[in-house]
Amino acid sequence: MSNIRDDLARATQAFARPTLNLLRRPSGPLVVAVLTCAFGGQRTRIPADRFHAQVQGLLEEVALHGHEIPDTPSRELVRTWVREQWLSLAPTGEDGEEEYALTSHTQDAMEQVSRLSGQRVLLGESRIRTILEVARRCALEATQDRDVRVQRLDEQIRHLTLERDRLLAGGEVEHASREQMLGEYLNLEDLLSALPGDFLRVSEEVRRIHREIVGDFRAETRPSGDVLDDYLRRAEEMLTESMSGRAFAGAVELVRDEATARALGSDLTSILDHDFAADLSSEQRSALRTTLETIAEGIELVLEQRRRLSASLRSHILRHDPLRDRELDDALRAAADALTGWVATAGPRATLDLDLPVPAARIAITTLRTRLHDPADDASPPPLREHVDTPAASSSLEQLKRWGGPDFERLRAALTGGREDGVTGTGELFDELPGDLRRPADLMGLLHLAVSAAGGDPDTSPGATVYTTTRPDGVVHRFRGPDLTFATPEQEIETPA
Repeated sequence: MSNIRDDLARATQAFARPTLNLLRRPSGPLVVAVLTCAFGGQRTRIPADRFHAQVQGLLEEVALHGHEIPDTPSRELVRTWVREQWLSLAPTGEDGEEEYALTSHTQDAMEQVSRLSGQRVLLGESRIRTILEVARRCALEATQDRDVRVQRLDEQIRHLTLERDRLLAGGEVEHASREQMLGEYLNLEDLLSALPGDFLRVSEEVRRIHREIVGDFRAETRPSGDVLDDYLRRAEEMLTESMSGRAFAGAVELVRDEATARALGSDLTSILDHDFAADLSSEQRSALRTTLETIAEGIELVLEQRRRLSASLRSHILRHDPLRDRELDDALRAAADALTGWVATAGPRATLDLDLPVPAARIAITTLRTRLHDPADDASPPPLREHVDTPAASSSLEQLKRWGGPDFERLRAALTGGREDGVTGTGELFDELPGDLRRPADLMGLLHLAVSAAGGDPDTSPGATVYTTTRPDGVVHRFRGPDLTFATPEQEIETPA
């Protein structure tokens, strides 16, 4: 008999996973495109409100290009993606703000779409060589025959020694072609593209273990010490038994080993220095150049998830009091039993005084309002009273002008009149002005016009002088200022606006 039953069961289970569920949906291309654009640029988490607005903007941009988009609001649409396990939503911790992040299922779907839509080598020399090298290495690790292992190692040493001697003897260095390097790069890209999904799977596994441990605490079927030991044991096994956990552990060792990290960085630089790298897109070059940063960010994502969940677990342990919870459960269960028996015989308006050992709630007085509403606080202000005194006499235009700014028209006429030799000093000119034109404001106006008439650079060589001014109310003020000298007939004086 064939194995069609088992194959069908495996296929049905695979198609029930969120990854294939996303890819086979009619809206799958739109969802993958939106999530790829939103989480591009090494972004792993986006605040909820910002993500809702970003999704709405992307959908409107897609609609402008003539594509059909859902009528559902962006917030509700994103919540649907969370229920479908394409996104995860978790609070940040301190301020309660929620953030969205991709799940491993969505990461796998995006990786599959990228692989199918991008450049890929289906069969080539580099792919065959990679298969042979991996098979040889696996066989060497799998065999337990000491002689076979020694024979394999001798072959490797002999081959490497011959190549080393050839190069030292002046042999030609074989330079890989662009096609060979492209094939090797695509193989490397396939390996690197799997890392984000591995990191997300480890993060989700930590979250799943946390939920189960908290459930065990609440069930109170085992002592707290046993539950904690189980949590530590499962967290340790997660890094050694699962493939994603081992990949995470290997990434941690890579980052911690500075020599290996430097060697990897040097190798990546050598790859990018080859001529074939000119055919790569800027995104591909950037992704290859920042491989170490991507690995470090994936490790930090998992460690941050572990720190956050460990803090939540510690808080639950400190605040959880099994004895108090058991007393409350017993009291509520007794109340429910008493009410059930009483409702069966009581009438519609009957009352019952329950005497159950339910402790009184302790409420801090500071949480209650200590000041009630006072209607006087909202009373209207008293009405305005009529002014019965004699109103002040209105001022005429001439009186207002006396207390106003400089009279530029008369001052300009006095400056342009000048003296017969054409040279005028502001000290003598101000003393010759009429009394109503010798106010402090007119002095400022005269000096301003004098500077304008001299082109902004008047002659102040004669020195300073004292200006005697008279206010409209008769108060006399004396000011010490520059005695400006300027030529009047040739200079046109502009009156300020």
